[in-house]
Amino acid sequence: MRQSNEHTIKEVINDFLESQKLKTKLTEINIINKWEELMGPLIAKKTTKIYFHQGKLFLYIESAPLRHELNFQRSRIIAIVNTEAGEQLIEDVVLR
Repeated sequence: MRQSNEHTIKEVINDFLESQKLKTKLTEINIINKWEELMGPLIAKKTTKIYFHQGKLFLYIESAPLRHELNFQRSRIIAIVNTEAGEQLIEDVVLR
């Protein structure tokens, strides 16, 4: 019997993204785009900047009381982001 050399489009795209090291970046962009859906409209409205760097999620929050409250909910934010990503994307949250 011959082995099939057929792959689904999803497999080919995933292999390409992995080989070019783009999968993590696309996951990060997806998280940023879904920020309001993940955290709610109040937090999304007060978040001025979001970015990922070396396993950390950096959030710029314009409201000091909200920043203080989110500081206590860091583990919850990490769980939400990693669940959405489907992998261990971040280990820490930095609030500024």
